[in-house]
Amino acid sequence: METDTTLLLDLDERNLAHFLSALALAALSRRVGGSAIESRRCWWPKPGNFTIQTELPTEQFRPLLFAKAHDFLTAMKWHPSLGGASSGLLVSGSEIGVNPFIALSGEAGENTPLKGFSARVLPGATLPEQLAKLPPPACPDWLNQVSHGAGSWGFDCRVNQHASDRGISSDAENTGSLDPFYPAAELLGLAAAAFFVPAHAWQVERNALQASAWAEPLPLPMAALAATGRVHGLRSRGYKFAYRGAAHGKGGAYHFFPAATIQPSTP
Repeated sequence: METDTTLLLDLDERNLAHFLSALALAALSRRVGGSAIESRRCWWPKPGNFTIQTELPTEQFRPLLFAKAHDFLTAMKWHPSLGGASSGLLVSGSEIGVNPFIALSGEAGENTPLKGFSARVLPGATLPEQLAKLPPPACPDWLNQVSHGAGSWGFDCRVNQHASDRGISSDAENTGSLDPFYPAAELLGLAAAAFFVPAHAWQVERNALQASAWAEPLPLPMAALAATGRVHGLRSRGYKFAYRGAAHGKGGAYHFFPAATIQPSTP
């Protein structure tokens, strides 16, 4: 329940884009000025709700947080390297992020499940397309504003579907530009994986990640650690995010993450 100082965000922890978005917003909440920043807390009280508790009135904190997030996202740029479509560097202003599409092992040619695009898709083109569709932070329900005409990273289970789920691929009808996507969730998810959490360290299988939604209020800097499920004694709900092909045949080169499956919880 949202209160005067408790911001309740409509984010589904089973949706990888939403899970990552929550972690990005938790990190960015520390950058919003106030009198007691270190006292701020965040948690998932129940599935579908991410909560940030601050010393500021909710109606004051929400626009400040979204404006801070908007500024960070619009400053993001992709700097490609010579290693292929997934090789490059993400920056936001003076901050340098990791590449979430390359395995931490550093072995040549090895990708992570977070790379859902084929070699013909260039992050340097997709990122500006998404940014061009990002609504201003004052837009009502900024997090869930829908748009069209840009690619997806494959994290948002609301966006991508297996071709057989809908009967025919939108690519087959040449209507891909009409597919919906949610700019804020797409961009916050990418920002989280690059700047705020080692999401590719959650990999448990070749095609799967595992993370935990913690159910107790924690200081904001602990959010990334709590998401790993490695905090002893912390009540949490475990989820496995496993990708699958977004289409048959050649379309199998594109992957996306359906809604996560539930894993054993920590009491």
